[in-house]
Amino acid sequence: MWHPAILRSLKDFDDEVIPSAPPGHLPLLDDMRKAFPRREPFAGFDALFIQHQLGAFVPHLEAMWADGLDPGRCWFVDIPYSTNLQVRSCLWQKGYREDQTTRIFDDPLEDYSTCQGLRVGFQLQKMANRPDPKPLVVIDDGAYFVRYLNSLRMHQPEFLKQFLGARVVEQTTRGHRYLTGPGADVIRACKLHVVSIARCHTKLQFEAPFIGAAVSRALTRAVGNERLAALGRVGVIGYGAVGKATVTALLKHAGQAAIDVVDIDARAREEASKAGPGCRGVSQLRDDGDYELVAGCTGYASFRLEQRRLLADDALLASGSSAAVEFNRAGFIELADQFPDDEIEILDREATIRQGIHATIRIRREGGKVFSFVNAGFPVNFDGRIEVLPARVIQATHSLLYQAACQAALQEAPGVCPIDGRPDRWIYEQALRHL
Repeated sequence: MWHPAILRSLKDFDDEVIPSAPPGHLPLLDDMRKAFPRREPFAGFDALFIQHQLGAFVPHLEAMWADGLDPGRCWFVDIPYSTNLQVRSCLWQKGYREDQTTRIFDDPLEDYSTCQGLRVGFQLQKMANRPDPKPLVVIDDGAYFVRYLNSLRMHQPEFLKQFLGARVVEQTTRGHRYLTGPGADVIRACKLHVVSIARCHTKLQFEAPFIGAAVSRALTRAVGNERLAALGRVGVIGYGAVGKATVTALLKHAGQAAIDVVDIDARAREEASKAGPGCRGVSQLRDDGDYELVAGCTGYASFRLEQRRLLADDALLASGSSAAVEFNRAGFIELADQFPDDEIEILDREATIRQGIHATIRIRREGGKVFSFVNAGFPVNFDGRIEVLPARVIQATHSLLYQAACQAALQEAPGVCPIDGRPDRWIYEQALRHL
């Protein structure tokens, strides 16, 4: 159960206005820098930010500059589906050169994972030739830095030497899984000092319920109240914080729908069956489902190509996880492109590309039925707005990232470790006070 202060805040969350400009500062981050003072912890470092370029990122950067980071020695790779052009323009206004940032990626039909990996690689290739290189700190969202190094480990070992001893902060569960699995060898080989905040108390107990609320609000906005009210059968895959919030929103706006909640955990299925009228916890989507909406909330690839037969005509696929992996969008697009005269195709291709990375991708499948990827299959809560969560909420995450970067900069032994418990608990307790 969430803290009472969080529950009170969530009651008014749907009515909260999304800001139209970056916040001037993050009070919690300012307080934390005073509570855990360090003298210019980022002086003498280069920095690579593989991050969502949203409003609160600006005061986070300014805090690191104030604590010794040289703006001229920062490089950026944005997360394309969340990039806000106003924030990007703000960075340019603050003096960043064009070669410190990556070009905008806005094609909804390109293979996202491949293109994003190439964008990271392109930036690292430029950084490898930077003058007077300093020790590197990387603030990452999805272990992209380590993934790229790992891809070169066998073929370009000399390149890896450019990044020996780098200090890395990881914020996502997906990235954490990679760092402690396939990426472990390259972490050892490159002697990387990694601090993960993915499973810390503040992320799980403070950020998670608000992310769930943001996803459910965005899903309601994207689908529309009228269509939600008319839904007959819905599938929700995953019953964590995001899945629970999604089910709550569906019970409110799609009161007549039969909601199948898929989870591998028996206790989660039992809990989902008690969530409300029409809810049923199941271990997999029903073969006769005829689903009009499927919401993926797992952070894994949760919907397979062959499962398209479970969709009703004009069905919607909506991702609620903080990555681009929930639905095999690249697989569906590749399948549609494979043969020009087969029974599956992307509809209105040119118009879809013109709409950009937040387009609805409509695909005709066998039998003439159509289904659509909401927000191009990317997380529905990242819809191009300047922020996903209010500054009073997301400042906790930025405080964690800042503190983890300080910890990584001082960490003596290479390897992966969690953020220290004391600042984590302090951030959680103070974040509650700011609600």
